[in-house]
Amino acid sequence: MNRNHFVKHEFNERAFEFDHQGDSAPTTMLSPRELAVMTYLAKGMTRAQAAHEMDISEHTLRVYIEAARHKLDALNTTHAVARALIRGLIID
Repeated sequence: MNRNHFVKHEFNERAFEFDHQGDSAPTTMLSPRELAVMTYLAKGMTRAQAAHEMDISEHTLRVYIEAARHKLDALNTTHAVARALIRGLIID
């Protein structure tokens, strides 16, 4: 199993532990940039790598992460990625 698959598997496992709302949670609409950030993080990229890939500063990346966290009602970034995965917002 390569690193990216391992990271995705771990996110999925953690998602079920963190997310007590499950499928009953309403679908959350993330902006295209928020979705891109969540996707890059789900693939195992660091914040610096994701910012570089998106050609934005790490500060701007943090703004997108915080907006996504708020929309997903997540406790932290990992929780936000997990919720995005569970809700089918991130598709490999």
